[in-house]
Amino acid sequence: MSRTSGEEKKSEGIETNEGTGSLLGSVGRRTVMKGIGAAGLVGVGASSASAETGDYEGFDPIEATISDVCTAIVDGELTARAVTELYLDRIKAYDKALNTVITLNEAALERADELDAALAESGPVGPLHGVPIVVKDIYNTGDLPTTAGSLSLEDSQPDEDAYYVKQLREAGAVVLAKVNTHEYARGGTTVSSLGGQTYNPYDLERIPGGSSGGTAAAVAANLCVFGTASDTGGSTRGPATFTNLVGLRPTVGLVSLDGIVPIAGTYDTPGVNTKTVEETALIFDLTAGYDPANPITSRSRGNVPTEDSHHEADSYVDALTEDGLEGARIGVYRDFFGTAYEEADGVEIDDAAEHSANQVTAVVEDAITEMESLGATIVDPISIAPLEDVVQLDDEGYYVQGEVRTSLNEYFDSLGDDSPIGSVTELFESGLYACDIAGSIEAAAEANLDTFEEDFRENAGLRVEIRDRVLETMADCDLDAILYPSRAQPPEPVDESGIGSRARLSPNADLPAISVPAGFTEDEHLPVGVELLGREFDEVTLLKLAYAFEQGSTHREPPEGFDQLPNEPPQPPEEMDIPIAADGDCP
Repeated sequence: MSRTSGEEKKSEGIETNEGTGSLLGSVGRRTVMKGIGAAGLVGVGASSASAETGDYEGFDPIEATISDVCTAIVDGELTARAVTELYLDRIKAYDKALNTVITLNEAALERADELDAALAESGPVGPLHGVPIVVKDIYNTGDLPTTAGSLSLEDSQPDEDAYYVKQLREAGAVVLAKVNTHEYARGGTTVSSLGGQTYNPYDLERIPGGSSGGTAAAVAANLCVFGTASDTGGSTRGPATFTNLVGLRPTVGLVSLDGIVPIAGTYDTPGVNTKTVEETALIFDLTAGYDPANPITSRSRGNVPTEDSHHEADSYVDALTEDGLEGARIGVYRDFFGTAYEEADGVEIDDAAEHSANQVTAVVEDAITEMESLGATIVDPISIAPLEDVVQLDDEGYYVQGEVRTSLNEYFDSLGDDSPIGSVTELFESGLYACDIAGSIEAAAEANLDTFEEDFRENAGLRVEIRDRVLETMADCDLDAILYPSRAQPPEPVDESGIGSRARLSPNADLPAISVPAGFTEDEHLPVGVELLGREFDEVTLLKLAYAFEQGSTHREPPEGFDQLPNEPPQPPEEMDIPIAADGDCP
């Protein structure tokens, strides 16, 4: 039953009214103006489908942003159908090397035709009009299976879109495909029993991070414009770091989780991987806010920037300014540099690991210097707590297995009688998942629900302790953000263990954090990201700081080998055998 990476994927979508059939929702003109720009609306209402189907000569998809695509379509330079065909062609040409797609959306062109008709009749439906995206395969889609990358959910077909996907489609997005995730989002290398191993476009022998590695690899290689991700312990920021992208983990409760395969409900957050900070800000303008179906989003009330809110900016996009670092105070958390964190936890570090960590440190040091040159005051170093205490809190404070079990059982129940799996216990007994996550599934199945409430309260107390220590440091040093490497090492080769994640401080403290490209290592030219941690619901500040750094440094660059078509695609990696738990071959 073992699967191989690169195996032919399912390609037939299932069209329903909740999927592609009723997606031309209304979005306010003010939102459209913000997303496309006033100039992009000139002439809307007349037919703008001047480009023939498939005629996208002159449009460069390499590093094309949301604004680039929307402006080209609204100005009549090309149609939504032509844009969709262009990116589908790129998937066909390049995904054999990357192995990102689990299910291709056969209705994508029909959706594009609907958008072209709507544009000709009444103008763009929203600020994502015609923008091709991919969706991490833990987000429910009413027109495509939602598998979590697992054989156990291979034929699972939800009735409707996740709320987040619905928001993006109503704003005009075209879903090209569901893409690979580390199975059930329970790891950092993006390997699954259904999707196989996904590869990093900057080095096909290395991982793209995880669990949102399918999204990140597709976005980085320009197989789409952006894609959905998620973050429980770093699954948005880690892949962003490893593929030279932007990834923001918001405060829990800012964005709805309804219809997303969970790990632990009080840790999980939706997210996106984009090539620019501005795109991330725009998507948060579209998705942040209260959703009655996900009560935890009641925390967002009063915390989303609008014209009527207490924020100085009236949207996340409005907060962006190139001089955003001027006068900002950034604290440097040196305990997360290099390998000191692992050494404090008793991990033995070899010379190769030390060298790669030093390479990352050198890039981040340059990023700090750049921020200072852009007007920031650097407070270096800062101390949150003795490192040994932070390590201990991190280990003990990560999510409670009882919450994992109850959250996932609730998701299976939400699928109704047609759910292929009825419970975590049934999932564990089925063995229909990669050996890679067998221990995680077993731990959830064996979680003691009798002590769940007590364990949960203890865990919540540890998180408050971490958050208080971080906020106390920020107050004492008058900081706007805390800086450290997103990962202390570059992406590791496939099938090799890596160290260096610094992602858990954010979820354990329930504070937002953003990873933004910082440059590349000197010896192997591998991506490095710098992470900025901020106060609860202060994503506005993080986006402003990240945008100013991005605009003043321009470290984003596309991977080699994924150029405009026609182009000789990179040689795919050798197929990997993915051991399945049901086969009984797990170590």
